[in-house]
Amino acid sequence: MASGSAGLRALCASLQSVNLSLSDFKPAPPFSPILDSSTDVVFSTSDSDETVETLPGLKQLKELVKIDLDLLERFLEQPDCDALPPLSTNALYLIAVWNEVKCSPPPLLGLLRSFPGPMEPTPGSKKKKAVRNLVKVDVVAEGGRRWLRVNTIRNSRILAEFREIDSYLTDSDSEDGANPSLAQTELDNSVIRMARTLLKTAEQNPVDTPEGLKPPSVTLRLTRLEPGENDPRIAETVSIVQNMGVEVQLGERTEDELAAIPPSPPSAIELVPSANINLDLSVLIAFVSDLTHAAIPASLEDARTRFLDPTTENETGRALTTQIMQEMLQEMGKGGMFKELHDRLMGPVTLWTTSEARQRFLRIVSKIGGPSEKRRAAVLFDGDGDGDTEAQFWEGSRFPRGYIPCLPIHVYPEDPETPAPDRAPFFVAIEKTCVGILAQESAGPPSNSKKKRKPPPAEYSNNGFPRNPDSERATPTRANAKLTAHTVESMLHGARRGWTTLTANRSSVKALVRELRSGFGTTASGEQQHQGKVAAIWVVDPRSLAESTRERVAVQREKLMSS
Repeated sequence: MASGSAGLRALCASLQSVNLSLSDFKPAPPFSPILDSSTDVVFSTSDSDETVETLPGLKQLKELVKIDLDLLERFLEQPDCDALPPLSTNALYLIAVWNEVKCSPPPLLGLLRSFPGPMEPTPGSKKKKAVRNLVKVDVVAEGGRRWLRVNTIRNSRILAEFREIDSYLTDSDSEDGANPSLAQTELDNSVIRMARTLLKTAEQNPVDTPEGLKPPSVTLRLTRLEPGENDPRIAETVSIVQNMGVEVQLGERTEDELAAIPPSPPSAIELVPSANINLDLSVLIAFVSDLTHAAIPASLEDARTRFLDPTTENETGRALTTQIMQEMLQEMGKGGMFKELHDRLMGPVTLWTTSEARQRFLRIVSKIGGPSEKRRAAVLFDGDGDGDTEAQFWEGSRFPRGYIPCLPIHVYPEDPETPAPDRAPFFVAIEKTCVGILAQESAGPPSNSKKKRKPPPAEYSNNGFPRNPDSERATPTRANAKLTAHTVESMLHGARRGWTTLTANRSSVKALVRELRSGFGTTASGEQQHQGKVAAIWVVDPRSLAESTRERVAVQREKLMSS
């Protein structure tokens, strides 16, 4: 409650300042060791619908501040506002939360978050039913390792609780023990119960740390409680909460504290690939694609005529034209996918893939690949063949023989791999996310018949080529329609070993990171710090099988010219 025009105007001015600061606030996203060598940026910081929300809960905080600010401004515009009943506002709470956002240790993972709390009995239920309530955390900081809750309870409010406790004690004494006593045997109140619930909830929602799974530490900011005044049980309350293991901070943030906020550290870290590279299906296709190896078109018009059939319009031609234009742009800048690999792969490198990715790759190439693409695919996994596999692979390529160390590509053994013990936390978070997604696939059908069915596979794959029902039977996962089981399996192999996963599948990377940040046993604390500089994921532009289309279009154009 707030009253008095002078106090309300000061409060309104503070909330206006918060509203302005929130409008300009650009939180640094949690560090993700993802190396992006694609033409398009995978993780944009814009406000588009396609972007993963930079800081979950920030939009909600902005809306709550705007609602209370509008309420205050309208109230103060009334000429008789001093004579009106006291105004109820959450301004003090919202200001305190914003100050904690500014002062909390980065990276921030969420604001105004709700976590599943401990099971509690349903009040008044004769069947002793228990429910799991959601527990609110105002700021999730330090990569998920710290929870902060703001409480604006005043002395007057907690004194009222004490008076109620004392009334139970008085009633019990007056009845000479005839009825069971409601008096407390030990001090308990709303602040102690909040701290107890936060601790239990933290224990049920552990996060990854370098030392293993641990519950987040809990901080309780009591902005208006003054233990040194009134009843000594207020100070005892603070002491009890601290002895539980909760950090208690009293009072609002001071101007000196807010002025001393250090600048955000630079987020740019030079990432390098691991000595072993994990390849998914999209990169296997890109390695043999005509788009990767053929000479670059001399002009944009040449690029258009290479794949656009003059007799008909089709999605395949447009998709391939877009990809060859990307290759042209990279040739003028970074130098295309192979040039990027050549520049970044330092020292001996070994390439790996899953047996399923290999099988799918060979089926797709056999169905829709051109002669040169099939020749390259035939030797891609051949390290002990009789012929000169290097010469066969690089024949007809615009790159010299052995330009990158891509032969042979090794296939993982069938035996499960023991997770590498010295992986960075982000690899662990990816592994847990992949395991969680795949566990849903192995589960039985959903028991709820009303649950939405998965959408059918898209007509076009992430590489921009029509899906062939005979060669691509991958269906979306239950967890996310933009992820297929074989893609998740590929990501899992790299994460389990602590190796860089090279992929041309942008949408799958975005979907995987979204799932990582939203759950599956982790709050994305794997992003809290980066041990070393090894990239967990390396994204390049997609390259579809294009040789057959180019040859078909060339034949059509020759027929038109000769007619």
